[in-house]
Amino acid sequence: MTNETDPGPGPDQQPRTPAGGAEKAPSSDGSVKVSAAEPTGAAEQKPGPAAGSNPFLGIPVSDYVRDGVAALLLFVSLTMPWDAGHKASDKIEVILVTVVSLLSLALPYLARTGALPTTWTVHTTRLARLVANAPYVLLAAVYIVLDLVNRSVDNGWGGVGTALSLGLAGAFLAAQPRQAELGPVEQDGAASRLWSLVLTVIAGVAVVGALVAFLLTFSLGVSVLFVLRFLVAGAVTVALVGWPVWGILRRDEAWRLVLVGLGVALVVLFVLNTSNLLVSFDSFALGQFGLLLIPAAAAVASSPALARTTTSSSSPVSTWVAVAVHTLDLVVVVAVGTALSGVLTLADGGRGSILILSIVFGLLAAGAAFVARRSLARDAVAGRTLALGAAGVVAILGIVLLIVATNQPGTGFGTSLLLLAYGLPILVVFALTVPAEVRTHFAENRPASPVGSDAAPSAYVWQPPAPRPARPKPAQEPVAGPYGSGSYATGPDGYGPEVGEHEPDPVAAPSRPTPAQTPVQAQPQQAQPVQQVRYQPSQEPTQPVRQDPKPQPARPVEQYQPTQVLPAQGGSSSHPVQPVVPERSGYAARPGYAAQSVGDTAVLPPYQDPQPVGFSAAQALDPSTPLEVLAQIVQEAPHLRPQVAANPSTYPALLEWLGNLGDPAVDAALRSRR
Repeated sequence: MTNETDPGPGPDQQPRTPAGGAEKAPSSDGSVKVSAAEPTGAAEQKPGPAAGSNPFLGIPVSDYVRDGVAALLLFVSLTMPWDAGHKASDKIEVILVTVVSLLSLALPYLARTGALPTTWTVHTTRLARLVANAPYVLLAAVYIVLDLVNRSVDNGWGGVGTALSLGLAGAFLAAQPRQAELGPVEQDGAASRLWSLVLTVIAGVAVVGALVAFLLTFSLGVSVLFVLRFLVAGAVTVALVGWPVWGILRRDEAWRLVLVGLGVALVVLFVLNTSNLLVSFDSFALGQFGLLLIPAAAAVASSPALARTTTSSSSPVSTWVAVAVHTLDLVVVVAVGTALSGVLTLADGGRGSILILSIVFGLLAAGAAFVARRSLARDAVAGRTLALGAAGVVAILGIVLLIVATNQPGTGFGTSLLLLAYGLPILVVFALTVPAEVRTHFAENRPASPVGSDAAPSAYVWQPPAPRPARPKPAQEPVAGPYGSGSYATGPDGYGPEVGEHEPDPVAAPSRPTPAQTPVQAQPQQAQPVQQVRYQPSQEPTQPVRQDPKPQPARPVEQYQPTQVLPAQGGSSSHPVQPVVPERSGYAARPGYAAQSVGDTAVLPPYQDPQPVGFSAAQALDPSTPLEVLAQIVQEAPHLRPQVAANPSTYPALLEWLGNLGDPAVDAALRSRR
């Protein structure tokens, strides 16, 4: 960017002609006239506004926002504590460096309007802003060193306050190059390397400062448990600062967004801390340092020069989901640190309900965040609801801790507890709900209902309860009938058992299966005494009943029962009689039905079971069909047993019963489930 005017088209550029093909040539007096090539009656063309009349053309909105936020942070910092005993407005040196930083924000606008020399370029503007904001950074470094040397807050000037944190963030925002001032990456890579180095230095100061603050606690003469408490606080600080910066140096865009969001959350919390319940300064003398540098690190991470060094995931949705996952990792760290601090303080003799609540709530928050993190990382669509719910739970637990802390006189709480209650949960919710790409993705990809597509709306819209299906009658044991002990009792018609009375109950899952239909071949009958023959259940053709001179065709029989040997009319001989088969088993025992008799053997005619009315294949395959109805289907509709076996909702006992039938179609359906 320079202040020079447009030199006009180059030697290889041709002047543009009007749309009608006519050319306009300037006359001797400077006016523009239509040449002879222009059609008669065409209106005279008037020149438009000169190019470049708007000096701020080409500046993106993000540059204006960056300047505005920098000015706001510098102004607000003057009203906040600079150290343990003074506000920033009480120190003349702080006011001076703040004014210089504010003036540096006007440099690019002055250069574009031509108020600066014509030799002023973009590189001059960037260098001037760096020089103008360097005094603020040097002054902050001096006060950090003075706090380390002083190692006390009783003399009224030790510590590092929130004014230094916000003012330093504003100075870094004012010093960094704007989006409109950056050149191509291959030609302007020095700017990116410079601000990566600045971010590394800030993170190094925060991490080293936290470790030094922990080591200085040994000279305070406190107990070992108290020293361990400072160790936990230092570990939380290192995780909150070092972990995101390490991810940024590894070119992870998600970690860059996490650090920026963390800095924004802390800035808002510092500004809203009007009641001074928050410990508004860190000090090496208090054993804590580093968290107040997070806003400054976030300001550097938001630089366009640094943003060019990171790489996003395959899609914006994946990047924002990764932001939520990383934020939940930080929630686990802060929650575990809160619980450990409560345990160590309680073991060191501390008392108060806040300690018990910090232990319990810290563990609950850590557990909820860990489960949500695993679910969201495994499947973003299915785990999004759980992650949002976990963020709400963490926020509620943290707010309760803050309320209890404010009701106990003399109790202060640190920055990490504010992050647990507000900053980190809000960042999770923002990443999963606010970006337009995320909202569109989750609107088009909703998690499948675990109980069927028709069950979810019924939980929100009132409707009459569905009638309960009739439960099948339980199986009954054989009772003594008119033919002696062991025979079946007759039904209402006087010939056989009632319909469905002796059917096997699929719900009960019998230990022994009922064999399928097997043909029985009647062999030639021989003239000899009838022998007692008992049948064993088998899938193969059974042993012949007796020898008969006239062969008979094979007759299918569905069920075999142990044969009862009945006495003959004369009392001198006996013959086996096949027991009556229930109607649902394939044969009907009803009045007027006569079995064909071959010799002394009762042979039943072939019979086809009609398909019952009321059940369909779609109903047998539907996962939302009640389990009682599935059991009823396999009893009353044997032809639908393969569909019930393929239904994913069929319970294990019924699957075992179906597998023991030996039906090839049912077995094929069972194998398809695997």
